[in-house]
Amino acid sequence: MHNQRYLHTACVLENGKVLVTGGSDVDGYAKNATELYDPSTGTWRTTGSMKYGRYYHTASVLTNGKVLVTGGLNGSDVDAPSLNSAELYDQSTGTWTTTGSMKYGRVYHTTSVLANGKVLVTGGAGAWLGFNSTELYDPSTGTWTATDNMNHARYFRTASVLTNGKVLVAGGYDNNGFSVNTAKLYDPLIGTWITIEGMTNSRYSHTASVLTNGKVLVTGGYLQDYLNSDDLYDLSTGTWTTIGTMSYGRHLHTASVLIDGKVLIAGGLGNGYMYSAELYDPSTGTWTTTGRMNVARSEHTASLLTNGKVLIAGGFRTWTTTGRMNVERSKHTASLLTNGKVLVAGGRRGIASTELYNPSAGIWTTTGSMNYLRSDHTASLLTNGKVLVTGGLGYGYMSSAELYDPSRGTWTTTGSMNYVRFKHTASLLTNGKVLVTGGLSFYGFSINSTELYDPSTGTWNRAGSMNYPRSDHTASVLTNGKVLFTGGYDDHGFSVNSTELYDPLTGTWTISGSMTNVRTLHTASVLANEAVLVAGGYRYLVLSSTELY
Repeated sequence: MHNQRYLHTACVLENGKVLVTGGSDVDGYAKNATELYDPSTGTWRTTGSMKYGRYYHTASVLTNGKVLVTGGLNGSDVDAPSLNSAELYDQSTGTWTTTGSMKYGRVYHTTSVLANGKVLVTGGAGAWLGFNSTELYDPSTGTWTATDNMNHARYFRTASVLTNGKVLVAGGYDNNGFSVNTAKLYDPLIGTWITIEGMTNSRYSHTASVLTNGKVLVTGGYLQDYLNSDDLYDLSTGTWTTIGTMSYGRHLHTASVLIDGKVLIAGGLGNGYMYSAELYDPSTGTWTTTGRMNVARSEHTASLLTNGKVLIAGGFRTWTTTGRMNVERSKHTASLLTNGKVLVAGGRRGIASTELYNPSAGIWTTTGSMNYLRSDHTASLLTNGKVLVTGGLGYGYMSSAELYDPSRGTWTTTGSMNYVRFKHTASLLTNGKVLVTGGLSFYGFSINSTELYDPSTGTWNRAGSMNYPRSDHTASVLTNGKVLFTGGYDDHGFSVNSTELYDPLTGTWTISGSMTNVRTLHTASVLANEAVLVAGGYRYLVLSSTELY
Protein backbone atom coordinates (compact mmCIF):
# COMPACT_ATOMS: atom_id res chain seq x y z
CA MET A 1 0.00 0.00 0.00
CA HIS A 2 1.03 3.63 -0.34
CA ASN A 3 0.28 4.32 3.33
CA GLN A 4 1.12 2.38 6.48
CA ARG A 5 -2.08 1.77 8.42
CA TYR A 6 -3.85 -0.44 10.92
CA LEU A 7 -7.39 -0.44 12.34
CA HIS A 8 -8.51 0.25 8.77
CA THR A 9 -11.17 -1.48 6.67
CA ALA A 10 -10.99 -3.43 3.41
CA CYS A 11 -13.91 -4.22 1.08
CA VAL A 12 -14.01 -6.33 -2.07
CA LEU A 13 -15.94 -4.28 -4.65
CA GLU A 14 -18.22 -5.59 -7.41
CA ASN A 15 -15.39 -5.11 -9.93
CA GLY A 16 -13.11 -7.37 -7.88
CA LYS A 17 -10.87 -4.58 -6.64
CA VAL A 18 -10.25 -4.03 -2.92
CA LEU A 19 -10.99 -0.66 -1.30
CA VAL A 20 -8.96 0.12 1.82
CA THR A 21 -10.15 3.06 3.92
CA GLY A 22 -8.80 5.10 6.82
CA GLY A 23 -7.01 3.55 9.73
CA SER A 24 -4.34 4.83 12.09
CA ASP A 25 -0.73 5.58 11.26
CA VAL A 26 2.21 4.59 13.47
CA ASP A 27 1.83 7.80 15.49
CA GLY A 28 -1.84 7.15 16.24
CA TYR A 29 -3.32 9.72 13.87
CA ALA A 30 -6.47 8.93 11.92
CA LYS A 31 -6.15 8.79 8.12
CA ASN A 32 -8.74 9.85 5.57
CA ALA A 33 -6.71 8.43 2.68
CA THR A 34 -8.14 5.51 0.72
CA GLU A 35 -6.63 3.28 -1.93
CA LEU A 36 -7.56 0.52 -4.35
CA TYR A 37 -5.84 -2.82 -4.97
CA ASP A 38 -6.22 -4.34 -8.44
CA PRO A 39 -5.68 -8.14 -8.31
CA SER A 40 -5.26 -8.32 -12.09
CA THR A 41 -2.12 -6.15 -11.98
CA GLY A 42 -1.11 -6.63 -8.32
CA THR A 43 -0.86 -2.86 -7.89
CA TRP A 44 -2.20 -0.20 -5.55
CA ARG A 45 -3.41 3.28 -6.48
CA THR A 46 -4.87 6.08 -4.41
CA THR A 47 -8.51 7.08 -4.84
CA GLY A 48 -10.66 9.86 -3.38
CA SER A 49 -10.17 10.75 0.29
CA MET A 50 -12.90 10.60 2.92
CA LYS A 51 -14.07 13.87 4.48
CA TYR A 52 -12.97 12.65 7.92
CA GLY A 53 -9.97 10.66 9.01
CA ARG A 54 -11.17 7.67 11.03
CA TYR A 55 -10.13 4.34 12.52
CA TYR A 56 -12.06 1.66 14.40
CA HIS A 57 -14.80 2.41 11.86
CA THR A 58 -16.80 0.03 9.67
CA ALA A 59 -17.20 -0.28 5.90
CA SER A 60 -20.01 -2.14 4.14
CA VAL A 61 -20.59 -2.85 0.44
CA LEU A 62 -24.22 -1.98 -0.27
CA THR A 63 -26.45 -3.79 -2.75
CA ASN A 64 -26.15 -0.77 -5.08
CA GLY A 65 -22.37 -1.23 -5.16
CA LYS A 66 -21.51 1.81 -3.07
CA VAL A 67 -19.52 1.52 0.17
CA LEU A 68 -20.91 2.90 3.44
CA VAL A 69 -18.37 3.96 6.08
CA THR A 70 -19.63 4.69 9.59
CA GLY A 71 -18.33 6.02 12.90
CA GLY A 72 -14.85 5.48 14.30
CA LEU A 73 -12.35 7.71 16.00
CA ASN A 74 -10.74 10.83 14.55
CA GLY A 75 -7.37 12.04 15.86
CA SER A 76 -4.71 10.53 18.09
CA ASP A 77 -6.68 10.53 21.35
CA VAL A 78 -8.65 7.35 21.99
CA ASP A 79 -10.70 9.29 24.56
CA ALA A 80 -11.86 11.73 21.87
CA PRO A 81 -15.58 11.69 21.00
CA SER A 82 -16.60 8.91 18.64
CA LEU A 83 -17.82 9.95 15.18
CA ASN A 84 -21.48 9.64 14.23
CA SER A 85 -20.85 10.68 10.64
CA ALA A 86 -21.20 8.37 7.64
CA GLU A 87 -19.87 8.62 4.10
CA LEU A 88 -20.49 6.85 0.80
CA TYR A 89 -17.88 5.80 -1.78
CA ASP A 90 -18.96 5.55 -5.42
CA GLN A 91 -16.65 3.20 -7.27
CA SER A 92 -17.80 4.50 -10.67
CA THR A 93 -16.48 8.00 -9.90
CA GLY A 94 -13.92 7.26 -7.16
CA THR A 95 -15.46 9.96 -4.95
CA TRP A 96 -16.89 10.23 -1.45
CA THR A 97 -20.09 12.01 -0.37
CA THR A 98 -21.52 12.46 3.10
CA THR A 99 -24.80 10.81 3.96
CA GLY A 100 -27.06 10.90 7.00
CA SER A 101 -25.40 10.70 10.41
CA MET A 102 -26.09 8.07 13.02
CA LYS A 103 -27.91 9.12 16.18
CA TYR A 104 -24.89 8.13 18.27
CA GLY A 105 -21.17 8.39 17.71
CA ARG A 106 -19.78 4.86 17.78
CA VAL A 107 -16.51 2.98 17.79
CA TYR A 108 -15.92 -0.83 18.02
CA HIS A 109 -19.43 -1.32 16.57
CA THR A 110 -20.58 -3.70 13.84
CA THR A 111 -22.48 -3.18 10.60
CA SER A 112 -24.44 -5.86 8.75
CA VAL A 113 -26.00 -5.58 5.28
CA LEU A 114 -29.44 -7.18 5.51
CA ALA A 115 -31.30 -9.06 2.79
CA ASN A 116 -33.56 -6.03 2.27
CA GLY A 117 -30.51 -3.86 1.51
CA LYS A 118 -30.62 -1.90 4.75
CA VAL A 119 -27.63 -1.76 7.10
CA LEU A 120 -27.92 -2.73 10.76
CA VAL A 121 -25.50 -1.00 13.16
CA THR A 122 -25.21 -2.57 16.60
CA GLY A 123 -23.63 -1.57 19.88
CA GLY A 124 -20.14 -0.21 20.05
CA ALA A 125 -18.88 2.39 22.46
CA GLY A 126 -18.48 6.12 22.93
CA ALA A 127 -15.87 7.49 25.34
CA TRP A 128 -15.29 3.86 26.45
CA LEU A 129 -18.93 3.38 27.46
CA GLY A 130 -20.64 0.56 25.63
CA PHE A 131 -24.00 0.94 23.88
CA ASN A 132 -26.93 -1.44 23.58
CA SER A 133 -28.59 0.74 20.94
CA THR A 134 -29.00 -0.28 17.30
CA GLU A 135 -29.87 1.70 14.18
CA LEU A 136 -30.87 0.99 10.59
CA TYR A 137 -29.55 2.81 7.51
CA ASP A 138 -31.75 2.98 4.42
CA PRO A 139 -29.66 3.51 1.25
CA SER A 140 -32.72 4.62 -0.71
CA THR A 141 -33.25 7.64 1.55
CA GLY A 142 -29.80 8.05 3.15
CA THR A 143 -31.39 8.19 6.60
CA TRP A 144 -31.05 6.36 9.90
CA THR A 145 -33.84 5.09 12.16
CA ALA A 146 -33.63 3.52 15.60
CA THR A 147 -34.61 -0.12 15.97
CA ASP A 148 -35.00 -2.44 18.95
CA ASN A 149 -32.21 -2.20 21.54
CA MET A 150 -30.17 -5.18 22.65
CA ASN A 151 -30.58 -6.16 26.31
CA HIS A 152 -26.90 -5.59 27.09
CA ALA A 153 -24.32 -3.03 26.03
CA ARG A 154 -21.27 -4.58 24.40
CA TYR A 155 -18.39 -3.86 22.08
CA PHE A 156 -15.49 -5.82 20.54
CA ARG A 157 -18.05 -8.51 19.57
CA THR A 158 -19.08 -10.02 16.25
CA ALA A 159 -22.21 -9.77 14.09
CA SER A 160 -22.96 -12.36 11.40
CA VAL A 161 -25.76 -12.36 8.81
CA LEU A 162 -27.12 -15.91 8.81
CA THR A 163 -28.50 -17.82 5.84
CA ASN A 164 -32.06 -17.22 7.13
CA GLY A 165 -31.48 -13.44 7.09
CA LYS A 166 -31.23 -13.02 10.85
CA VAL A 167 -28.18 -11.42 12.50
CA LEU A 168 -26.23 -13.29 15.20
CA VAL A 169 -24.34 -11.12 17.71
CA ALA A 170 -21.93 -13.04 19.96
CA GLY A 171 -19.50 -12.32 22.79
CA GLY A 172 -17.81 -9.01 23.40
CA TYR A 173 -16.87 -6.74 26.26
CA ASP A 174 -19.42 -5.21 28.64
CA ASN A 175 -19.43 -1.99 30.66
CA ASN A 176 -18.30 -3.84 33.79
CA GLY A 177 -15.01 -4.74 32.12
CA PHE A 178 -15.82 -8.42 31.56
CA SER A 179 -15.83 -10.63 28.53
CA VAL A 180 -19.24 -12.18 27.89
CA ASN A 181 -20.45 -15.36 26.23
CA THR A 182 -24.00 -14.16 25.54
CA ALA A 183 -25.52 -14.35 22.07
CA LYS A 184 -28.57 -12.70 20.50
CA LEU A 185 -30.47 -12.88 17.23
CA TYR A 186 -31.96 -9.91 15.40
CA ASP A 187 -34.95 -10.59 13.15
CA PRO A 188 -35.22 -7.92 10.42
CA LEU A 189 -38.80 -8.94 9.60
CA ILE A 190 -40.11 -7.85 13.01
CA GLY A 191 -37.20 -5.63 14.12
CA THR A 192 -36.59 -7.32 17.47
CA TRP A 193 -33.86 -9.15 19.36
CA ILE A 194 -34.15 -12.49 21.11
CA THR A 195 -31.66 -14.01 23.53
CA ILE A 196 -30.36 -17.44 22.62
CA GLU A 197 -28.02 -19.98 24.20
CA GLY A 198 -24.61 -18.48 24.99
CA MET A 199 -21.25 -19.65 23.70
CA THR A 200 -19.24 -22.15 25.72
CA ASN A 201 -16.51 -19.56 26.26
CA SER A 202 -16.67 -15.85 27.03
CA ARG A 203 -14.47 -13.86 24.63
CA TYR A 204 -13.90 -10.53 22.90
CA SER A 205 -11.81 -9.41 19.90
CA HIS A 206 -12.63 -12.76 18.30
CA THR A 207 -13.81 -13.61 14.78
CA ALA A 208 -17.04 -15.16 13.50
CA SER A 209 -17.38 -16.79 10.07
CA VAL A 210 -20.55 -18.03 8.36
CA LEU A 211 -19.63 -21.41 6.85
CA THR A 212 -20.98 -22.78 3.59
CA ASN A 213 -23.13 -25.23 5.61
CA GLY A 214 -24.79 -22.30 7.38
CA LYS A 215 -23.08 -22.82 10.72
CA VAL A 216 -21.06 -20.02 12.37
CA LEU A 217 -17.47 -20.60 13.50
CA VAL A 218 -16.21 -18.36 16.32
CA THR A 219 -12.45 -18.41 16.94
CA GLY A 220 -9.93 -17.06 19.42
CA GLY A 221 -10.35 -13.81 21.29
CA TYR A 222 -9.32 -12.85 24.76
CA LEU A 223 -10.41 -13.96 28.25
CA GLN A 224 -7.62 -13.35 30.78
CA ASP A 225 -5.37 -14.91 28.15
CA TYR A 226 -5.25 -15.40 24.39
CA LEU A 227 -7.77 -18.09 23.46
CA ASN A 228 -7.18 -20.97 21.04
CA SER A 229 -10.67 -22.33 21.62
CA ASP A 230 -13.57 -22.09 19.20
CA ASP A 231 -17.35 -22.39 19.26
CA LEU A 232 -19.66 -23.58 16.49
CA TYR A 233 -23.25 -22.29 16.24
CA ASP A 234 -25.79 -24.52 14.52
CA LEU A 235 -28.65 -22.47 13.09
CA SER A 236 -30.89 -25.52 12.74
CA THR A 237 -30.74 -26.38 16.47
CA GLY A 238 -29.87 -22.98 17.95
CA THR A 239 -27.03 -24.54 19.97
CA TRP A 240 -23.28 -24.08 20.40
CA THR A 241 -20.69 -26.84 20.44
CA THR A 242 -16.94 -26.79 20.95
CA ILE A 243 -14.65 -28.40 18.40
CA GLY A 244 -10.90 -28.88 18.06
CA THR A 245 -8.68 -26.01 19.18
CA MET A 246 -6.31 -23.90 17.13
CA SER A 247 -2.59 -24.47 17.54
CA TYR A 248 -2.08 -20.97 18.95
CA GLY A 249 -4.15 -18.66 21.10
CA ARG A 250 -4.78 -15.32 19.38
CA HIS A 251 -7.03 -12.29 19.15
CA LEU A 252 -7.23 -9.29 16.80
CA HIS A 253 -6.69 -11.80 13.97
CA THR A 254 -8.61 -12.34 10.72
CA ALA A 255 -10.78 -15.20 9.50
CA SER A 256 -11.61 -15.78 5.82
CA VAL A 257 -13.97 -18.40 4.36
CA LEU A 258 -12.15 -19.75 1.29
CA ILE A 259 -13.82 -20.92 -1.91
CA ASP A 260 -13.29 -24.55 -0.88
CA GLY A 261 -15.24 -23.89 2.33
CA LYS A 262 -12.25 -23.98 4.66
CA VAL A 263 -11.53 -21.07 7.01
CA LEU A 264 -8.15 -19.33 7.01
CA ILE A 265 -7.05 -17.76 10.31
CA ALA A 266 -4.13 -15.35 9.97
CA GLY A 267 -1.94 -13.33 12.32
CA GLY A 268 -3.20 -11.59 15.42
CA LEU A 269 -1.77 -10.99 18.85
CA GLY A 270 -0.91 -13.96 21.03
CA ASN A 271 2.57 -14.80 22.21
CA GLY A 272 3.69 -11.61 20.49
CA TYR A 273 2.56 -10.41 17.07
CA MET A 274 1.97 -13.48 14.98
CA TYR A 275 3.15 -14.73 11.58
CA SER A 276 1.29 -18.02 11.84
CA ALA A 277 -1.82 -19.09 9.94
CA GLU A 278 -4.14 -22.06 10.35
CA LEU A 279 -6.94 -23.73 8.39
CA TYR A 280 -10.24 -25.10 9.70
CA ASP A 281 -11.90 -27.85 7.66
CA PRO A 282 -15.66 -27.99 8.33
CA SER A 283 -15.92 -31.45 6.74
CA THR A 284 -13.66 -32.97 9.40
CA GLY A 285 -13.91 -30.39 12.19
CA THR A 286 -10.13 -30.23 12.42
CA TRP A 287 -7.40 -27.58 12.37
CA THR A 288 -4.10 -27.71 10.47
CA THR A 289 -1.30 -25.19 10.25
CA THR A 290 -0.50 -23.63 6.89
CA GLY A 291 2.19 -21.33 5.50
CA ARG A 292 3.34 -18.41 7.65
CA MET A 293 2.91 -14.82 6.57
CA ASN A 294 6.07 -12.90 5.72
CA VAL A 295 5.23 -10.18 8.26
CA ALA A 296 3.80 -10.61 11.76
CA ARG A 297 0.72 -8.42 12.24
CA SER A 298 -2.51 -7.83 14.12
CA GLU A 299 -5.48 -5.50 13.50
CA HIS A 300 -4.98 -6.03 9.77
CA THR A 301 -7.53 -6.86 7.08
CA ALA A 302 -8.04 -10.01 5.01
CA SER A 303 -10.01 -9.91 1.75
CA LEU A 304 -11.04 -12.95 -0.31
CA LEU A 305 -10.39 -12.01 -3.94
CA THR A 306 -12.40 -13.27 -6.89
CA ASN A 307 -9.43 -15.43 -7.93
CA GLY A 308 -9.66 -17.29 -4.60
CA LYS A 309 -6.55 -15.75 -3.09
CA VAL A 310 -6.60 -13.79 0.19
CA LEU A 311 -5.16 -10.27 0.36
CA ILE A 312 -3.70 -9.38 3.77
CA ALA A 313 -3.16 -5.64 4.15
CA GLY A 314 -1.65 -3.37 6.79
CA GLY A 315 -1.83 -4.09 10.48
CA PHE A 316 0.23 -3.39 13.54
CA ARG A 317 3.24 -4.89 15.20
CA THR A 318 5.63 -3.72 17.88
CA TRP A 319 8.04 -5.13 20.44
CA THR A 320 6.86 -7.62 23.01
CA THR A 321 8.78 -9.48 25.66
CA THR A 322 9.48 -13.14 25.04
CA GLY A 323 11.30 -15.92 26.89
CA ARG A 324 14.51 -15.01 28.71
CA MET A 325 17.86 -16.48 27.73
CA ASN A 326 19.32 -18.95 30.16
CA VAL A 327 22.54 -16.92 30.49
CA GLU A 328 23.10 -13.16 30.65
CA ARG A 329 25.36 -12.09 27.82
CA SER A 330 26.56 -9.15 25.75
CA LYS A 331 28.81 -8.83 22.68
CA HIS A 332 27.50 -12.21 21.60
CA THR A 333 26.26 -13.32 18.17
CA ALA A 334 22.83 -14.36 16.93
CA SER A 335 22.31 -16.47 13.79
CA LEU A 336 19.02 -17.33 12.08
CA LEU A 337 19.22 -21.02 11.21
CA THR A 338 17.55 -22.69 8.23
CA ASN A 339 15.08 -24.39 10.60
CA GLY A 340 13.83 -20.98 11.76
CA LYS A 341 15.45 -21.09 15.17
CA VAL A 342 18.01 -18.55 16.35
CA LEU A 343 21.42 -19.62 17.65
CA VAL A 344 22.98 -17.31 20.25
CA ALA A 345 26.63 -17.97 21.03
CA GLY A 346 29.19 -16.75 23.56
CA GLY A 347 29.44 -13.18 24.76
CA ARG A 348 30.97 -11.01 27.43
CA ARG A 349 31.42 -12.59 30.89
CA GLY A 350 33.73 -15.23 29.42
CA ILE A 351 31.24 -17.85 28.33
CA ALA A 352 31.29 -20.63 25.78
CA SER A 353 27.64 -21.56 26.20
CA THR A 354 25.14 -21.35 23.38
CA GLU A 355 21.36 -21.55 23.24
CA LEU A 356 18.52 -21.78 20.73
CA TYR A 357 15.41 -19.62 20.51
CA ASN A 358 12.24 -21.22 19.15
CA PRO A 359 10.01 -18.43 17.72
CA SER A 360 6.89 -20.60 17.56
CA ALA A 361 7.08 -21.39 21.29
CA GLY A 362 8.91 -18.26 22.48
CA ILE A 363 11.34 -20.30 24.58
CA TRP A 364 15.11 -20.79 24.84
CA THR A 365 16.91 -24.12 25.20
CA THR A 366 20.59 -24.75 25.76
CA THR A 367 22.56 -26.52 23.05
CA GLY A 368 26.18 -27.72 22.81
CA SER A 369 28.87 -25.37 24.12
CA MET A 370 31.62 -23.98 21.94
CA ASN A 371 35.09 -25.39 22.43
CA TYR A 372 36.36 -21.94 23.47
CA LEU A 373 34.74 -19.13 25.40
CA ARG A 374 34.65 -15.95 23.33
CA SER A 375 33.05 -12.52 22.84
CA ASP A 376 33.39 -9.86 20.12
CA HIS A 377 33.51 -12.74 17.63
CA THR A 378 31.57 -13.27 14.39
CA ALA A 379 29.03 -15.91 13.39
CA SER A 380 28.10 -16.71 9.77
CA LEU A 381 25.41 -19.07 8.48
CA LEU A 382 27.01 -21.12 5.70
CA THR A 383 25.24 -22.44 2.63
CA ASN A 384 25.37 -25.96 4.10
CA GLY A 385 23.34 -24.80 7.11
CA LYS A 386 26.22 -24.88 9.58
CA VAL A 387 27.37 -21.80 11.51
CA LEU A 388 30.98 -20.61 11.39
CA VAL A 389 32.27 -18.72 14.45
CA THR A 390 35.58 -16.89 14.18
CA GLY A 391 38.04 -15.11 16.48
CA GLY A 392 37.02 -12.92 19.38
CA LEU A 393 38.24 -12.41 22.92
CA GLY A 394 38.61 -15.34 25.27
CA TYR A 395 41.77 -16.11 27.17
CA GLY A 396 43.42 -13.48 25.02
CA TYR A 397 43.01 -12.60 21.35
CA MET A 398 41.82 -15.53 19.26
CA SER A 399 42.45 -16.90 15.77
CA SER A 400 40.48 -20.12 16.27
CA ALA A 401 37.29 -20.97 14.40
CA GLU A 402 34.61 -23.59 14.96
CA LEU A 403 31.45 -24.93 13.31
CA TYR A 404 27.99 -25.54 14.78
CA ASP A 405 25.91 -28.34 13.24
CA PRO A 406 22.18 -27.69 13.89
CA SER A 407 21.26 -31.28 13.03
CA ARG A 408 23.41 -32.57 15.91
CA GLY A 409 23.59 -29.56 18.21
CA THR A 410 27.37 -29.90 18.44
CA TRP A 411 30.48 -27.79 17.79
CA THR A 412 33.66 -28.92 16.04
CA THR A 413 36.86 -27.00 15.48
CA THR A 414 37.92 -26.08 11.97
CA GLY A 415 40.99 -24.41 10.53
CA SER A 416 42.31 -21.36 12.41
CA MET A 417 42.68 -17.94 10.82
CA ASN A 418 46.13 -16.61 9.97
CA TYR A 419 45.68 -13.67 12.34
CA VAL A 420 44.18 -13.23 15.79
CA ARG A 421 41.35 -10.70 15.64
CA PHE A 422 38.22 -9.44 17.36
CA LYS A 423 35.72 -6.68 16.52
CA HIS A 424 36.18 -7.78 12.91
CA THR A 425 33.62 -8.58 10.20
CA ALA A 426 32.70 -11.80 8.44
CA SER A 427 30.73 -11.81 5.17
CA LEU A 428 29.24 -14.79 3.34
CA LEU A 429 30.08 -14.32 -0.35
CA THR A 430 27.95 -15.48 -3.24
CA ASN A 431 30.47 -18.26 -3.93
CA GLY A 432 29.86 -19.70 -0.45
CA LYS A 433 33.19 -18.62 1.00
CA VAL A 434 33.48 -16.33 4.06
CA LEU A 435 35.50 -13.12 3.94
CA VAL A 436 36.93 -11.97 7.29
CA THR A 437 38.34 -8.44 7.48
CA GLY A 438 40.16 -6.16 9.89
CA GLY A 439 39.43 -6.03 13.58
CA LEU A 440 41.73 -5.53 16.54
CA SER A 441 44.82 -7.70 16.79
CA PHE A 442 47.97 -7.77 18.93
CA TYR A 443 48.33 -4.83 21.32
CA GLY A 444 44.77 -3.69 20.44
CA PHE A 445 45.61 -2.05 17.09
CA SER A 446 43.25 -2.13 14.10
CA ILE A 447 44.57 -4.20 11.19
CA ASN A 448 43.93 -4.20 7.44
CA SER A 449 44.52 -7.89 6.77
CA THR A 450 41.75 -10.07 5.29
CA GLU A 451 41.29 -13.78 4.68
CA LEU A 452 38.90 -16.23 3.07
CA TYR A 453 37.43 -19.40 4.59
CA ASP A 454 36.57 -22.24 2.23
CA PRO A 455 33.88 -24.50 3.80
CA SER A 456 34.70 -27.33 1.37
CA THR A 457 38.24 -27.66 2.74
CA GLY A 458 37.95 -26.00 6.15
CA THR A 459 40.99 -23.85 5.39
CA TRP A 460 41.87 -20.15 5.31
CA ASN A 461 43.74 -18.20 2.63
CA ARG A 462 44.90 -14.59 2.67
CA ALA A 463 42.73 -12.28 0.56
CA GLY A 464 44.89 -9.20 0.24
CA SER A 465 44.76 -6.15 2.46
CA MET A 466 42.25 -3.36 2.79
CA ASN A 467 43.47 0.12 1.96
CA TYR A 468 42.88 1.17 5.56
CA PRO A 469 43.13 -0.64 8.89
CA ARG A 470 39.74 -0.72 10.58
CA SER A 471 37.77 -2.31 13.42
CA ASP A 472 34.14 -1.91 14.56
CA HIS A 473 33.36 -1.22 10.91
CA THR A 474 30.57 -2.58 8.71
CA ALA A 475 30.60 -4.98 5.77
CA SER A 476 27.65 -5.22 3.34
CA VAL A 477 27.36 -7.78 0.55
CA LEU A 478 25.86 -5.90 -2.41
CA THR A 479 23.52 -7.36 -5.02
CA ASN A 480 26.39 -7.47 -7.54
CA GLY A 481 28.37 -9.72 -5.17
CA LYS A 482 30.88 -7.07 -4.15
CA VAL A 483 31.35 -6.16 -0.48
CA LEU A 484 31.18 -2.58 0.80
CA PHE A 485 33.18 -1.64 3.92
CA THR A 486 32.45 1.59 5.78
CA GLY A 487 33.94 3.54 8.67
CA GLY A 488 35.31 2.04 11.87
CA TYR A 489 38.36 2.81 14.01
CA ASP A 490 41.78 3.18 12.37
CA ASP A 491 45.06 1.94 13.86
CA HIS A 492 45.34 5.12 15.95
CA GLY A 493 41.92 4.69 17.52
CA PHE A 494 40.21 7.43 15.50
CA SER A 495 36.88 7.03 13.70
CA VAL A 496 37.15 7.22 9.92
CA ASN A 497 34.78 8.06 7.07
CA SER A 498 36.59 6.06 4.37
CA THR A 499 34.87 3.27 2.43
CA GLU A 500 36.14 0.58 0.08
CA LEU A 501 34.92 -2.28 -2.09
CA TYR A 502 36.11 -5.89 -2.35
CA ASP A 503 35.53 -7.71 -5.63
CA PRO A 504 35.47 -11.51 -5.13
CA LEU A 505 35.90 -12.11 -8.87
CA THR A 506 39.24 -10.33 -9.00
CA GLY A 507 40.22 -10.48 -5.32
CA THR A 508 41.01 -6.76 -5.36
CA TRP A 509 40.25 -3.81 -3.10
CA THR A 510 39.33 -0.32 -4.36
CA ILE A 511 38.61 2.91 -2.50
CA SER A 512 34.97 3.94 -2.91
CA GLY A 513 34.70 7.55 -1.75
CA SER A 514 34.13 8.83 1.75
CA MET A 515 31.06 9.22 3.91
CA THR A 516 30.03 12.70 4.98
CA ASN A 517 30.62 11.83 8.64
CA VAL A 518 33.29 9.77 10.32
CA ARG A 519 31.62 7.00 12.30
CA THR A 520 32.15 3.71 14.05
CA LEU A 521 29.84 1.19 15.75
CA HIS A 522 27.19 2.16 13.18
CA THR A 523 24.90 0.01 11.03
CA ALA A 524 24.74 -0.53 7.28
CA SER A 525 21.68 -2.06 5.58
CA VAL A 526 21.29 -3.08 1.94
CA LEU A 527 17.88 -1.79 0.83
CA ALA A 528 15.50 -3.30 -1.71
CA ASN A 529 16.52 -0.63 -4.25
CA GLU A 530 20.17 -1.83 -3.89
CA ALA A 531 21.24 1.32 -2.01
CA VAL A 532 23.04 0.97 1.34
CA LEU A 533 21.71 2.92 4.33
CA VAL A 534 24.35 3.80 6.94
CA ALA A 535 22.86 4.97 10.23
CA GLY A 536 24.05 6.32 13.57
CA GLY A 537 27.29 5.28 15.17
CA TYR A 538 29.84 7.11 17.26
CA ARG A 539 32.16 10.06 16.63
CA TYR A 540 33.08 11.50 20.03
CA LEU A 541 29.31 11.73 20.46
CA VAL A 542 26.54 9.34 19.46
CA LEU A 543 25.33 10.19 15.95
CA SER A 544 21.74 10.44 14.70
CA SER A 545 22.73 11.15 11.09
CA THR A 546 22.23 8.74 8.21
CA GLU A 547 23.56 8.56 4.65
CA LEU A 548 22.99 6.53 1.51
CA TYR A 549 25.53 4.82 -0.72
